[in-house]
Amino acid sequence: MRKLVVNLLPENTGALKRVSTDSTDVTAPECTSFSPGLPIHLVDPVPFQEFGHVRTITELPAQADVVIVGGGIVGAATAFFLARSGRDPLLIEQGPELATRTTSVSAHAIRCQFSEPENIAQMSESLRMYETFRDVLGDASVQIDLTQNGYLFASTEEADVDVFRARVARQQELGVGDVELLDGDEIRFRFPWMSPDIRIGSFRRADGWIDSVAAANGFATASDASVMLGTSVRSIETAGGMVTGVQTDRGSVQTNMVVLAAGPWSRNLAPIPLPVALWRRHRLIVDPDDRIPQSAPMTIDANTGAHWRPHRGGALLAWAQPETDREATWPVEQDPAWLDLILRSDRGVTRLAPFWSDIEPSLNDQNTRFTAGLYTVTPDHKPLIGKAPGVEGLFLNTGYSGHGIMGSPSGSRLLADIVARRVDEDDNPFDPARFGAGTRPPDVEKIVL
Repeated sequence: MRKLVVNLLPENTGALKRVSTDSTDVTAPECTSFSPGLPIHLVDPVPFQEFGHVRTITELPAQADVVIVGGGIVGAATAFFLARSGRDPLLIEQGPELATRTTSVSAHAIRCQFSEPENIAQMSESLRMYETFRDVLGDASVQIDLTQNGYLFASTEEADVDVFRARVARQQELGVGDVELLDGDEIRFRFPWMSPDIRIGSFRRADGWIDSVAAANGFATASDASVMLGTSVRSIETAGGMVTGVQTDRGSVQTNMVVLAAGPWSRNLAPIPLPVALWRRHRLIVDPDDRIPQSAPMTIDANTGAHWRPHRGGALLAWAQPETDREATWPVEQDPAWLDLILRSDRGVTRLAPFWSDIEPSLNDQNTRFTAGLYTVTPDHKPLIGKAPGVEGLFLNTGYSGHGIMGSPSGSRLLADIVARRVDEDDNPFDPARFGAGTRPPDVEKIVL
C-alpha cells in the first residue's frame, strides 16, 4: 500500500491524515478554501524579508551543487524548495526571461475537482500555497492575483445527471467537501448568462486561477538561486550510470545532480527514454469587453471540452482538441482553423454561454491574442517526480499533463523531499519508475481538463 506524502502550513496540523492510493483504503484530504486537511510534512512560513529580483548571472560557473534545467514555474518552484532544504541550485533557462514559454501560454488555472486521491492531495497542497503565497515565500510584496471565481463543469445531456452525481459523491468522499452538484436551474440562477439547455453541473467556488508568470518569478526570487537565462542545455552528461554535468551552448557545468524540469524539452534532454507525448494546446485571449461577465467561473463544457474564463476584463478561451505527438518547438505553430471551432462551431463556447455569439463578430487581430503551447503528457496523465531510473543523480520534475500550474508547488516540494531523503520511493505515487522500461507514451488523448 502506498501513502501520499503532502504538505501544509502549521495552522492546519490538527487535520493531518494519511492518504493511500489503494482504492480499497482511501482517506484523502478535505479540500476547502481555507483549511484543507493535508497530511504528513509541514511547510513552515518564512519570516518576511526584503527581496530584490531574480538573481541572474552572465557566466556559467564551472561547477554547481545541483543544476535545474528549465525556468518555467516547475523549475522555479523546484529551485525554491531545493534552496529551502539546504541545496544551492543553479537554474538554466533557454528563454530571455523566466516563465516566458510554456508557463506563459497556459490557462494559469488550479482546481481540486479530481477523482483520484493523489491528484486531489497534490492540488489541495498547491492551492493552499497559492492562497498563502506571501507567507510561504516570506515576501510581503509578491502578487500572484489569485482569483477564486470557481470551476464549473456543465453538461446539456440528460444521461450525464447520474454521471455527475456519482462524480461529485466520489470527490466529496475523497475530501473535496465543498464541491456542489447543481441542476440547470441553479446554474442559471447563479450565472444568468448560461444556456437554458444545461441539465447538470459540478461547481467548486475555491478553485480559480493565478498569474503564473508572477508566481514563477516569485519562487525564483525567494530561492536566491543563480539563474542563467538565454542558455540552451544541449545534453545531460553521464559516466558509469551517474550524472557528471550538463553541456550548454555557452559552456559546461560539472555537477553530480540534475533536476530535469524542462516541460516539452525534457524528453529530448533526458539520457533515458521518457514515456511522454507532446500535445498542442491553443489559447485565445480576448481584450476587455463589458459584455463578458467578470464574475464568471472557469466554465467547461463537459460534452465538448471547450472552456473559458474571465481574464483582466476580457476572457481566456481554450479547448482540448485531439492531437497527436509532435516535436518540442518554440514558438508553437497555431492552427488557424481552431478559431472557427472555438468561436463559431456548434461545439464551441457559445453552446453553454450564448453571449459569445454576440461578441464573436467584433473579434479581430487587434483585440485578441492567439497562442499555442505544448502539454507534456504521461500514460496516466500524472507527473514524473523523483529519481530517473538507471541514472544516479538525475531527478525528474516533468510530465504534468496540462496541470503544471496547479501541481508544481506541491510537486516541487515533493521533489525536494525526495532529494533530501525525507520521502521513501514507496510513498511517492508519481515515481517515474511506475512505468516499466519500454512503456509507450499515449496516443491520441482523452485529456483531463
